[in-house]
Amino acid sequence: MVRYLWLKLQPNTRMRRRLPLIVALVCSSLAAQPTPDLPTKPPLTPDIFALRWQWADSALAQLSLEEKVGQVFCVQSYARYKSDDDDAFVKNSELIRQGKVGGVMFARGDVYEAAMLANRYQRVAKIPLLISADMEWGVSMRIDRSTEFPCAMAIAATRNPNYAFKVGEITAKEALALGIHQNYAPTLDLNNNPYNPIINSRAFSEDPSLVATMASAFINGAQKAGMIATAKHFPGHGDTDTDSHKDLPVLNFDKSRLQNLELKPFKRAIEGGVMSVMVGHLALPKLNDGSYILPASLSPAIATDILKSELGFKGLTVTDGMGMRGVRKHFSTGEAAVRAFLAGNDVILLPPDSDEAHYALLEAVRNGVVSEDRLNESVRKLLVLKEWLGLHRHRFVSLDSVSAIVGIKPHKELAQEIADRSITLLSNRNDLLPLRDDSIKLVNISLQNSAACDVGKIFHEELQKRFRNVIRYQLGAHSNKMNYDAALFSAERAEVVVVSSYADSRAWQGKLGLDREQDRFLKKLVERLKKSGVPLALVSFGTPYLIMGYDDPDAYVCAYSAGLASETAVAKLLKGEIQPSGKLPVTIPNRYKFGDGIVGWK
Repeated sequence: MVRYLWLKLQPNTRMRRRLPLIVALVCSSLAAQPTPDLPTKPPLTPDIFALRWQWADSALAQLSLEEKVGQVFCVQSYARYKSDDDDAFVKNSELIRQGKVGGVMFARGDVYEAAMLANRYQRVAKIPLLISADMEWGVSMRIDRSTEFPCAMAIAATRNPNYAFKVGEITAKEALALGIHQNYAPTLDLNNNPYNPIINSRAFSEDPSLVATMASAFINGAQKAGMIATAKHFPGHGDTDTDSHKDLPVLNFDKSRLQNLELKPFKRAIEGGVMSVMVGHLALPKLNDGSYILPASLSPAIATDILKSELGFKGLTVTDGMGMRGVRKHFSTGEAAVRAFLAGNDVILLPPDSDEAHYALLEAVRNGVVSEDRLNESVRKLLVLKEWLGLHRHRFVSLDSVSAIVGIKPHKELAQEIADRSITLLSNRNDLLPLRDDSIKLVNISLQNSAACDVGKIFHEELQKRFRNVIRYQLGAHSNKMNYDAALFSAERAEVVVVSSYADSRAWQGKLGLDREQDRFLKKLVERLKKSGVPLALVSFGTPYLIMGYDDPDAYVCAYSAGLASETAVAKLLKGEIQPSGKLPVTIPNRYKFGDGIVGWK
């Protein structure tokens, strides 16, 4: 090219003098063009598994049988500081070094500790690890000081799918900055059982169309930002009153029922390119020859026939945590691991004993119970995803970049905007709200089903910013009769009482709602305040179904979750700084219909 230009410009001395500049511009232009030998990164869709992947295919060919088996297992680690001789760290590191696991799932931790621990684990791995976490309402669900968004049901209450997209996107950006590559979210369950103790407000809605719309937007946001999203809990954990952490839920549904309801959001997500699906520990006897002990996670009829063959899912299939009673109740660790793999799962999540699970699956392959071709299929999926993520080149994260991405103001401002738009006012007798008078004598009674001592503290502080005369009573597991009597005495002498309830779904609890003493207190409070004429506003920072079983208060407010943004939004609503605009995403039997919600102030 340079010689050509020189020859063409020989007769023109002036142009010849400008040759160095021209050459520089041409070279700059050529450098800006895509390099033919480096194809652009393919989009994260199931079709990527049909492509040729140089590193993934090469790595697969070099793995021993033991290492291949190890790739399908994922172990848990708290994302907190671990000394080099910490027992849990040593155990996980040894499993990684031996090639017995291919992934790590992070539980609770802190920002820099998570990023540093991710790097430490990656350092001892022959094959880069796929690191994952449950991050349904943002990285903050697992990692402190990151951005906390309102829960799925709150997002659905806004009816704005762009919010779901942004939550998925920002969660992905913050997680990737910490070395986390897969999100076990969103929840696609339909919460059509108001007594569900484990899903509840973690679900977007009871309505298949609304769930499908919101979940698909969340998935698109996450995957466009470069993270693997996971649709869960297939084929649907919404219509049960049993927590699969504590027992095996039994759903007596036939396939027709599933196709008309539970499977619709999963079908939409699969058609939209979701990369991973988590199969739940749920017994469906009508689909498993009448078996009441076989969970979907171990069922070929569900994990393969329905998910893969009928719905056409080609991505990564993950079991729910294998330490849950929903699977351990009837199967040993080793048998459950083999059955889960035979059922069609690619990843066995959190086996109670990793050595036992690895040995059982290894022996199953050696004995021909599991074919090596079937094993290779799952391992290749994992390796392809690791190559797509670029882990074969850059498995470590930079601690210097964390503070520019995680928990930054624009992310928190979006969380507040979503919370403000989600708050749902379902009743407002005699226009009790908003409370315009900042000198009003206000008693705030906080009811909580958590042992944490600071629950409701933020809400109380936000009330104090807006009202000059606020008295707070915190009633929980450790409260006695004197505490309850004092709260009741004070409430009857207030001008307005605001009861803030923090009854929400919690794993391993097996129940939902207030405990017995709190239940009795709230019923007595409603009755006594009606007699005394003191108005009562009931705020649910958890399940919207809280109102069931109680007489109507003067105002009922649903915030769906107890995050900082939601607590702030309710305080703003009570003072009239924002107007109510949320729409109920579920039906509250005999009280409120799907879509109910007072919009604006009179």
